[in-house]
This record gives sequence, structure tokens and C-alpha cells, in this order.
Amino acid sequence: MKRYKRRFALLLSVMMIACVFLAANVYAAGRIDLNKDVSLTIAYWDGKTPLVGAKFDIYLVAKVNEYAELTPVGSFRQFNVNIQGKNDKAWRTLASTLEGYALRDNITPTDSGSTDSTGHVSFPTGGKKLTPGLYLVMGQRHQQGGYRYDASPFMVMLPVQNNDANGWIYDIKANAKHDSDRIPENPDEPDTVTRKVLKVWKDNGNEKKRPTEIAVQLLRDGQIVDTVILSSGNNWRYTWTDLDDSCRWTVVEINPGDYTVDVTREGITFVVTNTYIEDIPDKRISTTSITIDVPEKEIYTTGVIENPNTPKNPNTPKKPATPDNPAPGNPKLPQTGQFWWPVPILLCAGLLFILIGLIRRRGARR
Repeated sequence: MKRYKRRFALLLSVMMIACVFLAANVYAAGRIDLNKDVSLTIAYWDGKTPLVGAKFDIYLVAKVNEYAELTPVGSFRQFNVNIQGKNDKAWRTLASTLEGYALRDNITPTDSGSTDSTGHVSFPTGGKKLTPGLYLVMGQRHQQGGYRYDASPFMVMLPVQNNDANGWIYDIKANAKHDSDRIPENPDEPDTVTRKVLKVWKDNGNEKKRPTEIAVQLLRDGQIVDTVILSSGNNWRYTWTDLDDSCRWTVVEINPGDYTVDVTREGITFVVTNTYIEDIPDKRISTTSITIDVPEKEIYTTGVIENPNTPKNPNTPKKPATPDNPAPGNPKLPQTGQFWWPVPILLCAGLLFILIGLIRRRGARR
């Protein structure tokens, strides 16, 4: 009997040591190594044609700690935006919203670079070093081959968690999505366009707390050219006409108060959505520490080129269809914020039950 107890104690001790070792390894693998360098490579192509000399700026929006919690930094602390993206649409909305603020406030990029002859640009540049965290990526207007290209802004996490390997990918590769239009034959007589703005409220019974009016700014190539007041009197909407089509037009909202702000574009209309903060805790970017989810394949879906040869203007001649640029390898990227600590606990519990079962079977045979 004593020999039996000694064997049981020995097996239990071995199992516990193995579980502790396993838990330590899993826990360490699931954390971000803040001492490792992070990098981002962007591919910018129109079908099979690399877009050469296109300039991209990247902005550090929030730093990340080893547990994948984000802390907003610099000028991005002041904006009432939601950085808890749950899907690709949420990330695109965040990028679109922050783009306007970055342009209006002339925020200094963390790093800048231009695509090379292969249509690629890599960050960091010039011996710089990137801080792990959440980045906003913005491309400047680019002209090539009789077309002008406007890159869509997107968000990227550096690094991104790799669920299959229970680790992190520190060198990220992404494709840049864009809109393209043919350059007018007579640039001295540019076409004109119309832009609209529409206010949408999401306040779940807090309608009485809405401000009686809000101010919206129209930006031309990042510069404020007009400020309008939206209220119930004009049905929370406004229209600008005869705008120069050769310029890039964006919209930002001034101080939404106790609301977060999202800015999206639907055709010629900028939709400005305000959500009451009290209804959605921890939505402001000024929150001290936030754990976010980066959707699976986020890096490759918010930036992937989708039919890049199809102009948004149906009257603009289309370029011949060509296959999309074969981007760098796209591994399956899981969400950040997924915790691995239950794995060793469940595994050890399973081993313990197996061990108890074997011991009981041995005792029954006696």
C-alpha cells in the first residue's frame, strides 16, 4: 500500500511539473515580445501593374503592451472615436474617421515612404524603429499612366497574433486598396462634383441629450474650406456643389461631446454617425487601456485590391481587366485578445482524470 501511495505521489508530482512547464511556455508564447522589431510592407498595384513612387504615411494611434492592451498616444488621445473594431467594416470606418482628423490637424506621421519599382514600400524607413501598436495607414494621391489613384486608409496591428502557432507575426505584409479615375484631358477645366453630409444619431433613448446643433468641416486636400452647422432645422444634412473634382474631399466633425464619431462615405455622401458614449462603455480613444480584436485576415481584407481597374465613376472609361496582384503570402491571422491560459489548465485537468482513472483501474484489479 505504501509503495502504491509513493507511486501515486511520484506520478502526480511529475504531472504537475509538466503542467507548470507547459503553462509557462504557453503563457510566454501568447504574450507580445516588446523587444522584437515590427515591420510593415505594403504592396500597391493596379492589376499586374505596380504603382511606382506612391507615397504612404503611417501613424501610431495606440501603443500595445505584452497582453495586447492598447493605450492611445499623442494627438489621437483627443478624438472621440471607437477603436474596438469587431470586423473589417469597423476598422475601415475607424481609418476613414481618423484620416480626416490627421489631415485637418496636420498630425506628423510616424514614418513615410514611397513605393519602389516593384510597387512595394517597407516600414520602418531610414534606420527608424516602429513601436508595437495600432497604426493608421494613409496613401497620398498618385498619378500614373493617365490615371489618378486614391489609396483607401486602413488600420494595421503590429504585431498580429498567429493562432495556429500560438505566437505573433512581427513582419506584416498588406495590399493597399484604391479608387482610380482617368485624368481629365484638359486639366485647366476640371470637372465638378457634389458632396453631401448626413448626420445619423445612435443614442438608444438618450435623444434629449443630443446637442441642438453640430459643426462639420469640409476639407479640400486636407485644408478646411468650409464649416457648416447641422441641426433639426436642415434635417441634419447639407450639400456642397461645384467642387473641384481634381481635389480630394473629406469631412470631419467638431467636438461631438458625449458621443463617439464615425465618418463613412457612401457614394457622394459622407455619413457622420454619433453614438452616445454612456450606452457603449470604453468607446472613446481617450480610454486609458483597451483590449481590441483585430478581425481574422484584417490585414489582408481592409487593404486587399478589389477590382482595382473598375473606376467608381460609371462614365469613366474602364481599363482592361487584369488579375489582382499576387500579394505576399497571406497566413491565417486570428484575433488579438484571444487568451491561451485555459489551454494548459484544461490539458492538465484531462491528464489528471486519466491518471486517476488508471490508478482506480489498477486498484480494482487488485
